[in-house]
Amino acid sequence: MIRVAGTALMAAAFFGMLAGCTDNQGVNAASGALVGAAVGNQLGSGKGRTAATLVGAAVGAQVGANQTTSRLCTYRNSQTGQTYQAACP
Repeated sequence: MIRVAGTALMAAAFFGMLAGCTDNQGVNAASGALVGAAVGNQLGSGKGRTAATLVGAAVGAQVGANQTTSRLCTYRNSQTGQTYQAACP
């Protein structure tokens, strides 16, 4: 039980650090897959360890790819000079 709680805490902390660090969905998915695989490997045992690692990688990739980004870019209208903020491309 302690191992499960520690692993979950480690995964939550890592995802918290990565959330919004990059706008690249591929990088977020790859990072999530690595963390998910590590968590799955820790939770699995015996012959189920490989399956747990693969499931963890798949879930981690989905979570990483779907992280929301909160970066805003400032744009200026060249005709009016007015500035506004919108999501970065």
